[in-house]
Amino acid sequence: MKRAILVLVGTLTFLSTVSAQTGNTNTSKWTLTTTPSFIIPLTAGDFSPNELFSSAWGGSFGAEYSLPNAIPLALRLGAGYSTGGFLPSSNIDIPGSLGETTVLCGVSYTKPVSSRFSLRGFIDAGVSYGSLSTGENSTYAALQAGLGVAFTLVQSWAARLDAFASYKVGLYSGAGVGIGAAYILPVVSASRKTDARPKILELKTLELGNIFPIFRSYYDTNPIGNVTIVNTGKEAAANVRVSFLIRQYMDGPKECAVIPKIEAGKSISLPLYGLFNDSILGVTEATKVTAEVLVEYGADMTQSRTATVLVYDRNALTWADDRHAAAFVSSKDPWVLDLTGNFVAATKDSRNAEVSKNLQAGIAFHEGLRVYGIGYVLSPNRPFAQEVVNPEIVDSLKFPRQTLGYKAGDCADLSVLYASFFEAAGIETAFVTVPGHIFMAFDSGFTLEDVRVRSLDERDFIVTAGKVWVPVETTLRSAGFVEAWRKAAGEWRESVLNGEAAFYPIHEAWLTFAPVGLPADGSTATPPAPGKVKSAFDIELAKIVKTEINARIALLGPAPASGGAKFLNSRGLLYAKYGFYAEAEKDLKASARDLYPSALVNLGNISLLKDNGEGAYSYFKQASSLIPDNPRLLVNLAKAASALGKNSEVVALLDQVTKLDPKIAEQYASLAQSGTNPTRAAAAEGEMLWF
Repeated sequence: MKRAILVLVGTLTFLSTVSAQTGNTNTSKWTLTTTPSFIIPLTAGDFSPNELFSSAWGGSFGAEYSLPNAIPLALRLGAGYSTGGFLPSSNIDIPGSLGETTVLCGVSYTKPVSSRFSLRGFIDAGVSYGSLSTGENSTYAALQAGLGVAFTLVQSWAARLDAFASYKVGLYSGAGVGIGAAYILPVVSASRKTDARPKILELKTLELGNIFPIFRSYYDTNPIGNVTIVNTGKEAAANVRVSFLIRQYMDGPKECAVIPKIEAGKSISLPLYGLFNDSILGVTEATKVTAEVLVEYGADMTQSRTATVLVYDRNALTWADDRHAAAFVSSKDPWVLDLTGNFVAATKDSRNAEVSKNLQAGIAFHEGLRVYGIGYVLSPNRPFAQEVVNPEIVDSLKFPRQTLGYKAGDCADLSVLYASFFEAAGIETAFVTVPGHIFMAFDSGFTLEDVRVRSLDERDFIVTAGKVWVPVETTLRSAGFVEAWRKAAGEWRESVLNGEAAFYPIHEAWLTFAPVGLPADGSTATPPAPGKVKSAFDIELAKIVKTEINARIALLGPAPASGGAKFLNSRGLLYAKYGFYAEAEKDLKASARDLYPSALVNLGNISLLKDNGEGAYSYFKQASSLIPDNPRLLVNLAKAASALGKNSEVVALLDQVTKLDPKIAEQYASLAQSGTNPTRAAAAEGEMLWF
């Protein structure tokens, strides 16, 4: 066995010398290994405490075969020898030693971490031949499993550090560590194979584009480049498999095509694809790397060709397609999520039930980022600062966390930042481009009919694909939300008239350019003072409320000379919905003097909103004497009764509602539960039944 080990060492040395002399940089699937090791027996063969064997030194030589088609597994075969002594018994040294010759086979798994560093796991089984120095010997089964790391030193050579558990059946179990080396055998050179099996395929042309890390998922289904393969032989090439690899940033070769047959004299052009791992997002400066195209055919014929490729930094992109910016929209970035939650919480108590939730979110995010201190920095050398965008110029776009960290950005940076906030809140967004500029828009939550009912100016919105969008000029950092909205709407209208505007919904863009975020680094954003965000929010919300209510009241027209109860109820109802209770009560009480039942119901609702259960109950009772069988009124009366603790009356009222309208009765069945009490918060969520 020792002779066999010496032969294996000689073979390893010879092949290493041949590789150095030929300069062949292509590597095969075979790897030779050598590993000196140190083993500490921990238990006896029956797993009782070890009282016999002391530590042992040894080493092993082996071979590994990597499975094809990017499977990160390798088959292992190795032989080794170790020798160790015995532990003292009753403080008496025991002379002699145990020598073990072991043959193992198994499988290993490798996970690359970087271009040079990888993690390993392995499990082996085999047989050991143990020989005592006194002459006795025995054969027994052996098992081994462990973890390790490997570090590539130079081409084909790697250093390895392994920790393993070993079990010699019936003898002992222990733990060990090995420090060794691995050598990847070279592919037999073309010159040596030509005489026997000439290669019939030629990689005629190889064209590769530059790579942008932000599109790492895009390249999985969209070509990086192409290769032309020509069959220069006299026979067909069968089962041709083409793969592409950049070792630094891919876990394994990406299979690009499988062609059943390429006939003699024929050529074929194929697109090349790549699936990049997260490490490519660590590129902060443009760098050149080696890309390899591998062509396998027949049973074991292999050819490859390499080319140099430029990998840009992670912030790089071009504006050949304006949708590229969507890849930077990161709704799951920890900084974005933290600030989104803070802005929403700071403005929660100021929300108006009658104003669109999405619109109020827009106010909160714009004002929150203003208070946070985000500024606009003009970048005249960037493509979007020019009237005509050059699609070939490489631009640099910040991720949301970077913009928040720098507290400044250009129009593209700020549009990406805003879109990330809205997407984090579950509100769909879009990019809007006009000559030399980009801004964003968000889904208002309105239909076009909602806009008209509210008497809002349709020109302030972007209506497309069945949705109504609110545009926002993100570069207006000293202006409030309303001004930023109006400014963007004007830019959109002007560019549409000139045929120069474009609109890109982010979710549609993500289908092609998937979102990419920076890896979490444990850092967090420092939110601004909630009181400052709330104050800024209140000012802008008041502007929108004033605009909406004035437009809707104007739509009612002047008060009629007679029979004005209905008009007064309608106007009072508008005031009530927007929270102007004093004005609402004035109109509603005037309407109620004419015994207009809707006015009485609405006065009861205002009392509920003011936590005045008795007043609400009184108003609803008066209204029910005028319209006794109205199920919505009976629900309101049940709410007031519940607030006063009249649970039996609540049950009776809901029974009446069930007979009149089972659907609405089911919706408010919880009122019959003891202790249920309508609150202002519930009303603010649209649960009030207005008349």
